[in-house]
Amino acid sequence: MPIPIVLLISLFHYSIMSAQPYVKFIPDKDQVKEVVLENNSYRYTIAIGNAVKLTSMLDKSTGYDYMKNNEDLIFTSSPQPWALDHVGFQLFNVEEFTKDGRKGVSIRQQSSYVENSWVIVQNFSIGEDHELYWKSVVTSTATGGRSYREPRTRSANIRFPVIQDLKIGKKEDLNVFLPTETYFRRYATSLPTYCINNQDDYKFYLFPNYSDPQVPTDVFNRKENRGVYFHVINTSFSWIFDDKADFHQKEFRLTQEPGEETVVMDCRIGPHEGDWHAAFDAYKKHIYSNFDFKYYNRPVQEYYRKQFVSHFTFLYGHDIYNPETNEFDINRFLDEGEVNFGGYDYMLLWHDYPRMGVDNRNQFAMYEDLPGGLNGLKSLVDKAHERGVQVYLPYKPWDIMVKNQNHYDEEAKISKAIGADGIFLDTMKDSEIAFRKALDAVNPDNVFASEGRPGLADAQLVTGSWNQVGTQTNVMPSIDLFRFLLPKHNVHNISRNSRNRQALVHNSLFNGTGFIVWEDIFGEINSYTWIERIMVHRYSRIIRENSDAYLTDNPIPLVKSLREDIYINAFPVPNKCVYPVYQNDHDNVSREATFNEGSAPKFHGVGGRDLRGRVRRLIGPFLEVDHPENWHYVDVWNHRALSTEVVDGKTRLVFLEEAADKISCVVGMPENLKVNQADGSLKIRVTNPIENSRIQINTVDNLNMMEEEKMELSGNDATINLSDLDLDYPHKVLVKLMQDDVMIDEVIVDAGWYSFSPK
Repeated sequence: MPIPIVLLISLFHYSIMSAQPYVKFIPDKDQVKEVVLENNSYRYTIAIGNAVKLTSMLDKSTGYDYMKNNEDLIFTSSPQPWALDHVGFQLFNVEEFTKDGRKGVSIRQQSSYVENSWVIVQNFSIGEDHELYWKSVVTSTATGGRSYREPRTRSANIRFPVIQDLKIGKKEDLNVFLPTETYFRRYATSLPTYCINNQDDYKFYLFPNYSDPQVPTDVFNRKENRGVYFHVINTSFSWIFDDKADFHQKEFRLTQEPGEETVVMDCRIGPHEGDWHAAFDAYKKHIYSNFDFKYYNRPVQEYYRKQFVSHFTFLYGHDIYNPETNEFDINRFLDEGEVNFGGYDYMLLWHDYPRMGVDNRNQFAMYEDLPGGLNGLKSLVDKAHERGVQVYLPYKPWDIMVKNQNHYDEEAKISKAIGADGIFLDTMKDSEIAFRKALDAVNPDNVFASEGRPGLADAQLVTGSWNQVGTQTNVMPSIDLFRFLLPKHNVHNISRNSRNRQALVHNSLFNGTGFIVWEDIFGEINSYTWIERIMVHRYSRIIRENSDAYLTDNPIPLVKSLREDIYINAFPVPNKCVYPVYQNDHDNVSREATFNEGSAPKFHGVGGRDLRGRVRRLIGPFLEVDHPENWHYVDVWNHRALSTEVVDGKTRLVFLEEAADKISCVVGMPENLKVNQADGSLKIRVTNPIENSRIQINTVDNLNMMEEEKMELSGNDATINLSDLDLDYPHKVLVKLMQDDVMIDEVIVDAGWYSFSPK
């Protein structure tokens, strides 16, 4: 039976109206006991008694109420330091309002007891999405005449039970992603960081100052797969906590002058499925809504993002300068860079410090001292460009040798004269638009790379930066949230004074950041060890061959794993995903191996630890993934294949053996190569031909895990004889399907203990 047109119009009208936010007063607007703020997806119920409390936070699509395990929670609590003043708020005034497409109420509460001079005004509103906007303002009315005969400065302790006391699921399963801080002894300062529950295992770091917006605080329960984030937009308090216990217990001290009005909390409340990643996604959306990507959208930025390995080139160092001929030997320098570190993508030329100050020459005049002056430097740059290496110039804002000189114009002239590709902002974390305009006038493809990490506003102009705080970059596991917040920004890791840089390499691979090689520190030699050179070489190959994934616009920090002792980031694109896997406390392992024996990892203790707290060997399942069935997985850092198993319909990645290193780099991709080993040969077939692709055969030296390129093959089918690869001791053979310089697929063949010399 056809539906009447009138009814169709009515249903259509209802669907439009129900999607709009609205406010309901219970029992009515004159005698308000409850306020309901509702839209098509969520309903918030706020009770008014002796305080303003949240009683329900209902997901209408699932029927899940995030308040089901909670008592009614007060939004703003202000117990006084004296019993006489510790009285409730009985006088309420409720007004309805509309703002920015949201419907809301303003609730003014005041005590009937005259000595309690606090007035709290709280605004609540809801739009078409799931978030509840909440702003709490406290005013002191101790101005004389009512509460006191004379005006009086007053203090109070403030708490936010709706944030600090909220429980999702069982209390023992509760987790809190919270802002904290880390003290850096070297700089005698504290910097903002983040952690989950405590700082013992790892830290997240983001911006270098407290003025930039914080990532929302998130209360979540992984077993419930639910959480609520609180995006604090503004507060008069230091929203920093030592750990989860401090978060739950903390009271904030409020001191007000007579008549003073204080915003104690202005935030958005967002219930969500999943864990703290929902809070981070909401944060990204908030940041992007006001971020100017003008300079990131320039075509040169995509090329700049692929500059992974750079070199700090002290131009008086003998690795590039030949004192006998007074010339720069750029080709020898780049050859050694390829052998030692896998090659450089760009080099930073350093020519003045520490010489500046000996006389009155400035940074620009000192270029003329170099072999051949600017013409000689241009020849160096041209030769570097011929080999695909970019060249950056430094800029010193502290150069005061010549007064009243326009530094920006002078730097632009030098850059134009030699054909430089970018400017390194020494000691800086920001720049000025005037500098950008001066460079644009000679070469708009010049990029800015700052020595310091920029804040949010500065990062709109400076599109690359160094991350050189050793307590962040040279420590594992540390998660660089800035790298995940602004993936278009080119971050490079450096810890120039460290004598052990293995963790620095791990950190770069783990976070997908660039890496700076710096051995000649203004004349002090801090050489890389042979193992560090090998590690940088391996890192360089991996990040370049998988640049398609590492440069994703949607990297995911710290994905959920099946073990508590490992940490995994994810870099997904449609046909690939890179998972750097790091095992914390790898050296404190139990002697017992752990094998997969069923539907879940079998551990004697919690997570990845045994009953004595020792880390168990990383064997067996470690991560659930959601990729097509034809995907397979290889560890390109340790050169080994992984297995998979399906448990309860979900695919798990499985390590069949323990890696020799504490880090792995797992690459998942569609299976596109078929390789059969028989009769001393490898038969190779490409099952899904790809345009402009080639087959590349590499071998791996088992003594140092270095790859050596043996041959390239065209076509989609090939047969190679193992004897042609000169395998005279245990080797692994890597069969790669490459498109340009990007790996599309890889199969690892273990050649075993054989001699392939012809008889």
